[in-house]
Amino acid sequence: MSNYVVKSVDEENKRLEQGTQVIRAYMNGNVFLAPIDTQRSHLKILDSAASNGYWLSQFQASLKDPGSATLIGTDIQDRFPDPPRPGVSLHIHDINKPWPEPWGSTFDFVHQTLVLFQAGPNQREALASLARLVKPGGWIELMEPQYGNGENATAAVQFGDMVRELWGMSGTKPDFAADLEGLLTDAGFVDVASVLLPVGVGPKHKDPALADVSVDSVVAGGKNIVVAEKLIPGGLKSISKEDFGTWIDRFEEELRTKGAIFPMRVVYGRKPQA
Repeated sequence: MSNYVVKSVDEENKRLEQGTQVIRAYMNGNVFLAPIDTQRSHLKILDSAASNGYWLSQFQASLKDPGSATLIGTDIQDRFPDPPRPGVSLHIHDINKPWPEPWGSTFDFVHQTLVLFQAGPNQREALASLARLVKPGGWIELMEPQYGNGENATAAVQFGDMVRELWGMSGTKPDFAADLEGLLTDAGFVDVASVLLPVGVGPKHKDPALADVSVDSVVAGGKNIVVAEKLIPGGLKSISKEDFGTWIDRFEEELRTKGAIFPMRVVYGRKPQA
């Protein structure tokens, strides 16, 4: 996962916080879809690819007894707040590496967002390793982009093309998110459900109050692509040099005026009781 390139720590944390706000509007105001009993005490939760712990803080706010919960987040980069968020513990971890042995079969809910593509052709193995952390009766939830060009305009289509090209460099299929339901089932989970969220950006977002925030979040992701492109010998092949030189400005203008739809696939399932 050394190819996770960001423009700046602060901008990346802000981008991901904004992304959580943008997507939750399509999840009935929640930050998860799995049927987690938030009235229970002493829940143990893991957020893989936690960034600065923002998602965990939002989950924490949904709990009846947040003080009793164990909330753990992991990320490949140390973008953690200092001091840490109250009640949240954050750790460095690479999803392609073994998880701490004592964590096995101990979590009531394991959540992972926007990172499985970094496992490349080893996604099945990475997911199986993550799944071993869920206790019997517990739940796992994954969310990954399932971009299709659909009716998006030119710069948004180019965004999707470049993202898929970057995925391909690590061996990730362009439609990998469509496989998540099968991967969870193969890992032994039951009550597996899959939902495709039609996440809108700009004027296509369902909540006009989040139109600008949605654009800011996606454009910040686009700026990461601009940084990454400079590190690729010969540059990206899915877009011409001329188009790439003007792309980020065109992308922002297009999103603010026309909007776009960037679907997200959410899949969750329950580990059977032993």
